[in-house]
Amino acid sequence: MNRIMLFLPMLFFTGCASTTGPDNDLGFAELADLKAFEGCYKNCSDPSDGSASACLSDIIWPKRFEIKSKPEAISIEQEGSNILVVSAMSNGVVVKKSSFEAGKDFNFKHGRIELDREYIASGAGEPGNVFIGFGTGQTVLGLDDYGQGRVSQSVAFAGTGFLIIPVAGSATGVSKIERSESLCN
Repeated sequence: MNRIMLFLPMLFFTGCASTTGPDNDLGFAELADLKAFEGCYKNCSDPSDGSASACLSDIIWPKRFEIKSKPEAISIEQEGSNILVVSAMSNGVVVKKSSFEAGKDFNFKHGRIELDREYIASGAGEPGNVFIGFGTGQTVLGLDDYGQGRVSQSVAFAGTGFLIIPVAGSATGVSKIERSESLCN
């Protein structure tokens, strides 16, 4: 009887939480302005240090680059007080360049660049999808205390699986993006 009483709550309230991040993660540094972001960064994180897999080009320009054509580096320059000019570079050549304005394209809060939150709803309409519910995702870019890039991507969801099993969960992936000035010269 006791085993049944332990199993029933698990059946009705299924949930999970997960966090992945680099070894010795320092968290976000508090930055006074956008000028601190200026520099050259490797495009993608290195999962060997425990980082979640992330590429700046996929965050900045979703679906723009295929796996074979991802740029090596991302260069960031400040223009005026609230505009960042971001360039994707391969072999020292700019392959994509865009300007982003604080307050319009992103929010600059507590020394971090916060991208607009995404919301997703699922009605189990696609074949094989057994989830009915909603989810949300958030991406935050910043620097750590050593000036290395830091990306935090989080998702949360709640709903039902197979129409009767309540499920909820969240996951956060933290990535370290190394500065590498030599890639942009």
